[in-house]
Amino acid sequence: MKSSFWNLSRILLAGSLALGVVSAAFGQDKGKPTGDQNEAYSSGEKLRSTTRLVVVDVVATDHDGHPVAGLNADNFVVYEDGKPQRVSNFSFQKGGAAPSQSAVNGAGVFSNAPQYKDAHCLNIILLDALNTEFASYAYARDQLIKYLETNPSVQPTAVYALEEKLTLLYGFTTDMKVLTEVIREYKPKAPQHVLDVYSAASPFARKGDFKTNTRTMDVTIAALSGLAQALGGYPGRKNLIWLSETFPLTLFPEIIMNDPNPFTFDPAAKKAVVPVTTPTIAGDPSFRNGTDRDFVEEVEKVANLMMSAQVAIYPVDAAGLERTNRFNAMGTMQSLAERTGGKAFFGRNNLDMGVRSSIDDGSTYYTLAYYPENKNWDGKFRVIQVKITKEGIGLRHRQGYYALDPGTGKDADKGLGHDFSAAMSLDAPSATSIQFKAQVAQTAPKVLVKFAIDPHSLVFTKKDDSHQQAAVSCAVAAYTEKGNFVKQEMASLTASVKEDEFPKLMSSALGCEKTIELKSGSYSLVLGVVDRSSRLIGTTTAWVKVP
Repeated sequence: MKSSFWNLSRILLAGSLALGVVSAAFGQDKGKPTGDQNEAYSSGEKLRSTTRLVVVDVVATDHDGHPVAGLNADNFVVYEDGKPQRVSNFSFQKGGAAPSQSAVNGAGVFSNAPQYKDAHCLNIILLDALNTEFASYAYARDQLIKYLETNPSVQPTAVYALEEKLTLLYGFTTDMKVLTEVIREYKPKAPQHVLDVYSAASPFARKGDFKTNTRTMDVTIAALSGLAQALGGYPGRKNLIWLSETFPLTLFPEIIMNDPNPFTFDPAAKKAVVPVTTPTIAGDPSFRNGTDRDFVEEVEKVANLMMSAQVAIYPVDAAGLERTNRFNAMGTMQSLAERTGGKAFFGRNNLDMGVRSSIDDGSTYYTLAYYPENKNWDGKFRVIQVKITKEGIGLRHRQGYYALDPGTGKDADKGLGHDFSAAMSLDAPSATSIQFKAQVAQTAPKVLVKFAIDPHSLVFTKKDDSHQQAAVSCAVAAYTEKGNFVKQEMASLTASVKEDEFPKLMSSALGCEKTIELKSGSYSLVLGVVDRSSRLIGTTTAWVKVP
C-alpha cells in the first residue's frame, strides 16, 4: 500500500484516454446542486463548472430556541463581504419521518450511491478518542448510551470513531438500539493522552505547537476531510456531533463585522435601512513558536470540503463540568459551532442533553444558494451574512468560505495523491462526493472493472467557446482476505464535451474501465474515482473470487 498509492500524484497526471459514454447508467437522478456549477446552458441542465454555487443552510429560531417555519425567500437577505447577493435557490426542510433506503445493486454491480437519497438532514456522531483523556471518553460514551437507550425518533444517524485514523463504526440507520450496542462494544485500542488540554490550542489555531502537536493536527484534519468526502454525495444538511475534550483547530478565521448599528429592514421597500458594512478578518494570533509546520492550507481546503458537504459542527465537551479553567478549549468549541452553523455544548454534566439538542436543532432549516458576484478566486476568506426581515428571529449559519481555485496551491498534485491514497485504504469510509456504479467481471486471472461515473458530480472547465473539459482518474486496489495490499491499477482520463452533447451526457454516464490481474483467491477490491479539478473523490468496496 505505502509503496504504490503514495505515488498517486505522479500517476494521476499520466496519460489521457478516451472517455466513453455509458447509456442509462444513472437515469435522470440529478441530485442536489453542490459545489461549483454552471448556471445554465442550452438544454437547461446544470453541470458543475468553474462558477461556484454557494449553499448556505440557515437555522431560524424564536426567543425560546424553537424553529420558525413559514418564512419565504423574500424574508432573507444574503451578503458576501458586505455586498448583497441574488439568491438563486431557496427551500425549507423540516424534520419528519425517516426517508427510505436506496435500492440494492444487482449481482456483480457495486455503487457508492448514498444510502438515503431523500434525507434532508443526517446526524453523524464522532467519538474522538484521539483528543480525549480516557476517563473523559468513558464518561462521554456512557452519557451517549444513556440518551440512545431512550430510543429517540431521529433522522438517520451514523457513528464514527477517531483514534489514529477515522473509522466508521456503523452506517446511517434509524435503529437506535443497534447504535447503542455498537457504541457499547467499541473500545479504543489504548488510552489517549493529550498534553495540557486545558490550555491547548488558541481558539484560532491553525498551526501546531507543543500543545497542539503535529500528529493530532494531521490526524484530525485527515479525519474531517474523510468525513466531508464520505458525506458529500448525500443531499441536505449534516449535523456533526463531535464528542471530544480538545478541539485542536478551527476552520474559519476571526471575523469582525464592523457594524455598530443593528440591521433593520423596511419590509415595504424591501431594502435595508442601515446598510451592512464590509466585514474584515482579524489577524491570526495562532502562529506561536514551537514548530515550523504550517497547517493553514490544509485547514482552508477541509473547511471548504465541509461547507460543500453542508456539514454543521456541534462540539460536545467530553470533560463535562470541571473546576479547571478551560476557556481556550471552550473558545475553540464556540468558534467551530458558530462559524459552521452549529451549536456548542460545554460546562455541563448532562451531556446526553447536549447530544439530544444537537440532533433536534438542525432538523428544521432553510437552504439558500447563490452564485457569488465576485468571480475572482484569489484564495481569500469571504464572509457570509444572512439577515432576516422579521423581528424576534435568530439565525445561525456558516459564516464564510475560502475562494480557492480547485487544483491550485502549494503541492496541489502531491496533496491530491495523498488524499486519494487515504480514501483507497481498505478500512477508509466510502466516499460519495463523486458517485458511480461499477460492474466487476472476472476471467481468470484478469478482473475487469467497468465504471459508470455520474457526470452531475464532476467539474467541467471551459476550454473554448464550444467545449468544456473534465479530468478524471479511476482506480482499482486489491486486498487479500486478511486485508493485505496486493496491487493497484489506475487510468487517467480527460473528457471534452461540446455544448450540444450535454443532454446526452447528463442522461447517461461517463465510462472508464480498468483490468487488474490477480492470482487465485478471494479479494476485496477498493474502487475509486477522483475528479482532478475539484479534488472530490468517490470510493466503494467490491468482492471477487478468482479461481
